Amino acid sequence: MGKDTAEFVRGRARVLRNYNVHPTEIGNVEIMLPYAANTNTVPTLFWLITYVFSQPQLVARLHVEVASLASREGSGNGSGQEVVVDLSNVKARCPQLTACYRETLRMTNHQTSARRVVKDTILSDGKGNSYLLKAGVDVQLSIATSHLTEDVWGPNPSEFNPDRWLRDSGAEDAKARRQAYQPFGGGHHLCPGRNFALAEIMAVMTTLLLGYDVDSLDGKPWKIPQWAEWSLVDSINKPVNDGAGLGVKMSRKSDWENVTLRYTF
Repeated sequence: MGKDTAEFVRGRARVLRNYNVHPTEIGNVEIMLPYAANTNTVPTLFWLITYVFSQPQLVARLHVEVASLASREGSGNGSGQEVVVDLSNVKARCPQLTACYRETLRMTNHQTSARRVVKDTILSDGKGNSYLLKAGVDVQLSIATSHLTEDVWGPNPSEFNPDRWLRDSGAEDAKARRQAYQPFGGGHHLCPGRNFALAEIMAVMTTLLLGYDVDSLDGKPWKIPQWAEWSLVDSINKPVNDGAGLGVKMSRKSDWENVTLRYTF
């Protein structure tokens, strides 16, 4: 590795070498990670910013919530002031922001999950129709279908409504949501990078909510962009025309102009 290689990358390579992973495979892992970030994490962050900052009242509530994660060191607005943002256990400490994150994934993730049938299995749709899946057959499960099922998510499942994650409607309903919600796969096949993606996205969102004003370019209410045609290659919906013409205006809040941020996990 070159001298300018990030320590994070060096550490990951050391772990893989300790488990006798071949150098070529280590290189393949490093090539794969930017692809996953650009096709999954970045589009998810795009939609999360769009859904959240298009609702000023929601932004105000989330600002109060994430403020509990930040502690200032030093005084005044001097250049030496540092704000430490503690993102450990952020899911439990920021339930509203976590609900927004989950709702964004529910709405925009349309990947398919592939499985191989290990034994003859009969499935029923609950309406008198049964289907035989033969052992050895490969099946693909539509995540978008389970993410937009009204029986699970309630009325208007195609609308952004993070409160649906905060309702307490019983253990059976919670179980149905867990089974239907699979943006990272399910069972033993959960994406190993899901927590890393969460940490990246939460770091950006807490930064924006704490220290920035985020507005539309023309100062008018935000318009949620339309989705482009879904592709089997991408797991996250893209905006139409790859977002051409879209943009936001970001400016530091007056009391955050000289602040530096540090994150703990």
